Amino acid sequence: MGMAASQARLLTLTSRLHDVEYKAQNIESQKIALATQKDELYQNYCDALDAKKIQVAFNNGDGSRNFVDATFATMCTYNEDRFKQYSLKDANTGKVIVDSNTFEMYKDFNTDKYAFAYAMIGMDADFGWPVDNDDGRYTMGMEIGIGVSGEDYGDGQSANGLFNLFMTDVERKVFDNHSTEDKLKKAYDNLTETCNSESANDVEKREALENFRDVLYDNYGSEIYKYMRLNKNEVTNTDPESANAEFNDEYPEEFPKGEFNYYVHLFEEIQAAGGCQEIDPQYEAGSEGNEWLNNMVNSGRVIIDVYNEDKKEWSETSVATSTNANYLQEVQDEADMKKAEAEYEHELDIINRKDTKFDQDLSKLETERTSITTEVDSIKKVRDDNIERTFGIFS
Repeated sequence: MGMAASQARLLTLTSRLHDVEYKAQNIESQKIALATQKDELYQNYCDALDAKKIQVAFNNGDGSRNFVDATFATMCTYNEDRFKQYSLKDANTGKVIVDSNTFEMYKDFNTDKYAFAYAMIGMDADFGWPVDNDDGRYTMGMEIGIGVSGEDYGDGQSANGLFNLFMTDVERKVFDNHSTEDKLKKAYDNLTETCNSESANDVEKREALENFRDVLYDNYGSEIYKYMRLNKNEVTNTDPESANAEFNDEYPEEFPKGEFNYYVHLFEEIQAAGGCQEIDPQYEAGSEGNEWLNNMVNSGRVIIDVYNEDKKEWSETSVATSTNANYLQEVQDEADMKKAEAEYEHELDIINRKDTKFDQDLSKLETERTSITTEVDSIKKVRDDNIERTFGIFS
């Protein structure tokens, strides 16, 4: 091979060698990216294995606990089998998260917790014992408050002309039935004394009124309910104990005390929070609802409150706190875990097959590089020998 031919061959081989090395570098870069992808896949898999879902305890009927996936529907709607009453609060606004029905009811009955509770169980201002006055109205959800004048409100009671106690007509009837009984009399006397006191402020008067009504409902709630069930169109009969009493059969005969008190407590929570806001209906229930609740709670955007029946108050709780008393728990989602495992194995197989293909390509390129290098070295040796021999002839 002549000098010119050798040089041309060397240039061709050098170009091929550069091309092989470029391809090898490109594959190595892809292998590095693939390794990063594999690390991310493994981390996502570990995160999926570590991910847990919140569950809430229900009574199996024998006192044992049956945990179900926590959603707005399973945690924050009335269910007599759930051990505890919970509410969700928006950490940003501080308001209680409720469904659309509760939101609308609170707008209509936001001044009276008992009116709100009756409205939530289906008895609004159209139901109740007929008013015994000239107006002939039927009331349940009248405004409750204390006035300072001696004006005759017709549907209120006046004490010494210094304050007016606004009671619904049903409440007033039940109060009249039991006004001499010790518990109720004591609460009413305290109300009278507070409202007649020149030193008592409006807050103290309001508290005295609320205490009186609490005593009335705590002790005579079932009787109030009986009057509420009376057929309002039967104006000649206002005694639920009468043999010919007519009731609205749309509502159960027994006072739904548990449900009623549930809504009373909910009202108190909403009032203390400064109001409520609606949840997006798509997040109320189901797997999407559970995912939403888990994400919102774990990110700190939603706070879980629980009602303490003994202390009669709401307080913040979580799965991890002692106040939970094991009525909330976090568990691995077996279905999600199996899904994550299947996805991990599938994606890992794809990555491994790509990695194997890259290794095979690199091996071929290395073989080609070795071959080219060997040929280049051979041509260079021949060239160098020819040069040395030529110089030997002319020296």
